[in-house]
Amino acid sequence: MWRCFVLAWQFFTILPAPVVDEPTDDELRKSAYYLPVIGLGLGAIFGFCRWGLGLVMPPPAATFVALTVYTLTTGALHVDGLMDTADAIGSRKPREEALAIMKDSRVGAMGAIAAVFLLSGKWLAVSELPVSSVSIIVLTSVLSRLAMLFAMCLAPAARPGGLGAMFAKRVHLLPVVLWSAVVVLCSAIFLPTVQVVAMAVACGLVIIVTTRAFYRRFGGMTGDTYGALAELTEWVLYFVSLAVIR
Repeated sequence: MWRCFVLAWQFFTILPAPVVDEPTDDELRKSAYYLPVIGLGLGAIFGFCRWGLGLVMPPPAATFVALTVYTLTTGALHVDGLMDTADAIGSRKPREEALAIMKDSRVGAMGAIAAVFLLSGKWLAVSELPVSSVSIIVLTSVLSRLAMLFAMCLAPAARPGGLGAMFAKRVHLLPVVLWSAVVVLCSAIFLPTVQVVAMAVACGLVIIVTTRAFYRRFGGMTGDTYGALAELTEWVLYFVSLAVIR
């Protein structure tokens, strides 16, 4: 379990971690189950960083710095996935050509536009949340990682041998459902019930709509579409949270 957790920490963040020698395929697959824990840690960094900075600077500035730190802790891995996915969708090419575009490391116009909308939207929404909204930020980060896990259960890999094939249809649904129940129950301790329910329902809708759209467009999921799903989930949840508070 420790090796799987460390593998997840190494894979989904750029923060220091112990070295795991010669990981097996099974350990790599099981490392995905620790995504909610990774989300918990990164969300705490984002939330407490914003809260602390909010004591000495205006909320927009505090949010901008905290969001920058949060994005850099993942090496902008999921933002990069969103940009690649946006380029592939925006190309309007057939499936195989679109997948080739997605694999290209160069960023096109659609990817750049998607990144601008994503980061500016998150900055705007989080800036309007109360400075004390650490629990909302942490829950959003955890739910976005749960969204990736559900997508791994529901959709096949778009191409064999890719990053998505390491996890697609190789993650079992029961542990993910149990994780979700734990997250919702624990969240209800720190947040109003209506807030938790609204965020959980919104997360479920994003998972269904986005995973279905990616399946129809690409024939399945890839590492990039998992990252895109996580970022889109966070974007939606921040605005849902803001709407519930207002």
